Amino acid sequence: MAKLSYKVSYYIFYVLIALILLVLGLFFGVGYENQVGDYNAPEHTETLLFLMYAMLGVCILVTIIGSLAQFATTLKDNPKGAMKTLVCLALFAAVLAVAYTMGSDAPVVMGDGTEFTEAGWLKLTDMTLYAIYFLVAAASVATLVNLSGIFKR
Repeated sequence: MAKLSYKVSYYIFYVLIALILLVLGLFFGVGYENQVGDYNAPEHTETLLFLMYAMLGVCILVTIIGSLAQFATTLKDNPKGAMKTLVCLALFAAVLAVAYTMGSDAPVVMGDGTEFTEAGWLKLTDMTLYAIYFLVAAASVATLVNLSGIFKR
């Protein structure tokens, strides 16, 4: 089973690398004919943004599904480990909820002078940014604590 899982993740990794390189090639290599005010924007800016949104969405979905699957499989054999998984999933949901409430719904003036006023999307964008900032900081601190050797057994 581990070998199959390795092969699947191996192929998914290379497909994602190829997709990212393709989209970056389109973004940087194709023209700048999309007029935005006095500036030119790359034609495939939306393609790059949609790829990033899709990858973020898939990452969140896989995290949630993986956590629930790990909880279900370890509940019988290791209830303490299963509860740790459930607590981590609840903490992740709490980080997202707090980040959503911190988000601003103030209109944003875009490059062509129009205002973007969709409050839900504005708060969701802020939530994503705040959650990323917090999780990167938490991962950095956890890495430093682990490297310090405080929790060696």
